[in-house]
Amino acid sequence: MIRVLDDPGYAELQEENTWLRGSLREARRGQESAERMALMCMVLFSIAGTLLALTWGGIIVV
Repeated sequence: MIRVLDDPGYAELQEENTWLRGSLREARRGQESAERMALMCMVLFSIAGTLLALTWGGIIVV
């Protein structure tokens, strides 16, 4: 068996695994935040578009 000189030890691998888990958790939180923001924008634009269409249609008179 050929042993690589830069072969990481168990502690290094455990540290890397912990770091990757943290990064994954942070990325998931960022994704959830972006999805929530997109949903809020979609609702806001839907309401604004409906009100604009009703105003242009003469149903809502300002």
